[in-house]
Amino acid sequence: MNAGDLLGGRPDVVHSREARLLVGARRILVTGAGGSIGSELVRQLWQLSPESIHLVDHDESALHAVQLDLHGHGLLDDETIVLGDIRQADAMRELMARVRPHIVFHAAAHKHLPLLQRYPSQGVLSNVIGTANVVRAAAEAGVDRFVFVSTDKAARPTSVLGLTKRLGEVIVQAYAGGSMRVGSVRFGNVLGSRGSFLHSLAWQVGHGRPVTLTSPDVTRYFMTIPQASSLVIEAATMATAGETYILDMGQPVRIADLVDRYVTAVQAPGVEVTYTGLREGEKLHEELLDEKTERRELTADPRIWCVRPRAAVRPDLLRRVEELRGLVGTVEDELLVAAMSNLLPDAESEDASSLEPRA
Repeated sequence: MNAGDLLGGRPDVVHSREARLLVGARRILVTGAGGSIGSELVRQLWQLSPESIHLVDHDESALHAVQLDLHGHGLLDDETIVLGDIRQADAMRELMARVRPHIVFHAAAHKHLPLLQRYPSQGVLSNVIGTANVVRAAAEAGVDRFVFVSTDKAARPTSVLGLTKRLGEVIVQAYAGGSMRVGSVRFGNVLGSRGSFLHSLAWQVGHGRPVTLTSPDVTRYFMTIPQASSLVIEAATMATAGETYILDMGQPVRIADLVDRYVTAVQAPGVEVTYTGLREGEKLHEELLDEKTERRELTADPRIWCVRPRAAVRPDLLRRVEELRGLVGTVEDELLVAAMSNLLPDAESEDASSLEPRA
């Protein structure tokens, strides 16, 4: 059973004329190209006839899989296949200077909330410092447009994951006003992505194990991988001055209802469901934006909303991010998380205690 069927059917992926004009005959660079979103982005971008797409990932096996899917071979001998780590600033500068891409899609990130609660420094290094490295290198190389892939967990963050992604959005906003057009795209759970709820559900049901859910009342916004990737590309046509774009994911869905649909579809009656309780940093219901610190506007595409911050990015943000880099490994996790929270405009995080990492 595929993700689209489980969600009750979703619209086909159709790219606009603007997307074709944006990508056609352009040099594209995608970080995290071996991940679920990154690899689907690459596949869809390829259909829009770019001059080239450079695939950047630190996972060589993932790069092999994407090249095999895209070109029918996995020789890994093409200069567009880049084994690279976004945590390494000099490597990102060298890469951008060599490739001179017109458009950068930054999808590389750590995404598992419970792990980042336990290892916040890893979230800082990849999701914050890594993002700062990539966007700075892109600006220095004269990139035309930069798009950051974010998450709905960045709206009023209550987890380390959400905080790192919100700070990533703010870092991108700090580059607004220059020659490079910048923006972020925020969406919810991508059903069917690697390590997602659907993978766990299919494994547990298939092996006759109890299905583990946190709460019978938990709801989430869901999209399929093709939908999410398509709308990232469409939002890229609008990105100009650091805006964040929210993708229309329909109504939130009770995860318990998804389990019922799946069990019925695969004809596996009698499946036991175990409720474990919300994990630290999790919300019962996700939000798409924080009404207190953000305002929502319509766009020409009814599937996409534009979100603008109510407060300006602090003028010393990029310098403070560099200082944050120096704190990793030298201070306790609680202080590192507090330092991140203090970098948000108007200290957006209202409940800093909820962001404290797990001991």
